Amino acid sequence: MMTHRGRPIMALGALALTLATGTMTPVTAQQRAADPFARADASFSPHRLNRAVRPQAIGKPANCFDGACEWVDKAGVAHSFGGKLLAIKAIAVAPGDRRALAALGIGTARYRSAVLTRVRAFLPEVRITCLEPGQAGEGEGIASCGGSFKSGGWIKLLFGPDNRLTSARIDAFQIN
Repeated sequence: MMTHRGRPIMALGALALTLATGTMTPVTAQQRAADPFARADASFSPHRLNRAVRPQAIGKPANCFDGACEWVDKAGVAHSFGGKLLAIKAIAVAPGDRRALAALGIGTARYRSAVLTRVRAFLPEVRITCLEPGQAGEGEGIASCGGSFKSGGWIKLLFGPDNRLTSARIDAFQIN
């Protein structure tokens, strides 16, 4: 460790990451990646869940109702707030959408078995379970798969009647 006048000096990279994450404790990329919630969160967008984020820094407003909007970034990820804290990130997947999704390591997988294989490889610490259409309560023919984090957050994947991915989301906490 480098020192100046007997006091430790933080390496420039660690300082930059510390400032970017808004903490005074250095956090290495490996430490953040080791936390499954942080890894899943970062896979959707760089705007951290459970933090105050200026919505305009994310992108453009969409789906506004009663003065509250989702904020959609350039990758198509919708960000929802609970008060001033970022609470939810979600991405919709249209039929025929072939773009690679960074979210949860999904990539170009679209059918349920391939998506679940990728998500389970990306988050081996998280137990992913599924509810079949009729059990999921998500609408006619919609299956739901998801898992919870020790932090209290959770992920949810929805699949249409053809077993193709329709959306992926991560929630830090429940909002109305």
